[in-house]
Amino acid sequence: MSSKYSTGLPLTKFMELQNRIQEILDGRHTPSKGPGGRPIILGLHQQLRIVLHLLRHNVRQAFIADQYGISQPTVSRIYRKLMPLISIALALEAPDIKDAVARGESLIVDGTDVQVRKHRPAIKTHYSGKKKRHCLNIQVVTTLAGRTVYIGEPVPGRMHDRAAFTQTGVEQLLADSPYLADLGYQGTSGMIPYKKGNRPGTGELIEHDQKFNKGLSRHRAAVERGNAHLKNWKILSEIYRGVFHELPVVIRIVSLLEFFRDNALGTRY
Repeated sequence: MSSKYSTGLPLTKFMELQNRIQEILDGRHTPSKGPGGRPIILGLHQQLRIVLHLLRHNVRQAFIADQYGISQPTVSRIYRKLMPLISIALALEAPDIKDAVARGESLIVDGTDVQVRKHRPAIKTHYSGKKKRHCLNIQVVTTLAGRTVYIGEPVPGRMHDRAAFTQTGVEQLLADSPYLADLGYQGTSGMIPYKKGNRPGTGELIEHDQKFNKGLSRHRAAVERGNAHLKNWKILSEIYRGVFHELPVVIRIVSLLEFFRDNALGTRY
C-alpha cells in the first residue's frame, strides 16, 4: 500500500521524518550493553509506519499487532517511544502566525472538536450542549487559501467558541489582523455574518445582508477544508480511546504532522 494512504505522508516526507528521528537516536549517548537481551524485531522504518498508521486510521493496537506478528504490548511500547521523538523531530514545523499577521493576510478562525469517551474527568466539564457529546474544543486559524497557520491548545468542550478564542490567546494573536468568523464569535473584531432579527422592523435580513452572508460563507469554506485535513487523522475525528490526559499531546503531534505534510508541494489526498 502507498505510504501516503497508510501513514498520511508522501514517501519523501515519510523518509525525511524517519531520517530526522534516526539522527536524534544517533545523537543520544547510551551506555554499551553486554551480550543478551531481546533482539529488535522491527526496525525504525516499520516502527514509524505503525505509529503513523495508529494516528492516521485510529485502529486498535491489537489489530496492528496481528498485522506485524507482534504483541499488543510491543505496539504500545513502540507508540510511546516514538511519539515524543516525532514531536522533537517536527518541533520547528509549526508556522508562525505572527508572520501571517505581519504580511497583512486575511485569516479565518473556527472551532472544531475532538470527541472523547464519557468518563469521570470529563462528565461535566467536557460535555458540549451544542455538539451533544463529550469533547475538547480546538481553535483553528487558516488563510483564505485554506492553509492552516495556527492550531490552539485544546479546552473543555463545554466552553463556547467565543470564550475559547479569548482564553487560548488566539484573540490577542489576531488583534492587529483582519479575520473572518461565524456567529459564535460575536463581540470580537472579526467579520461575522449578519444575524436574523437584528434589523429594525420585521427583523428579516435585507438583500444586502443576504449577499454579504453568502460571500462570507464562500470565503469561510477555506477553514472547513483546513479542519477536514486535520480530521483526516482519524484519531482526532473518532472517539479518542487513549489515556485522557495525554490527548493534548496527541493533538499537538498530529498538528505538527499536518503542518509537515502540508509543506509537501503538490501533495494531494
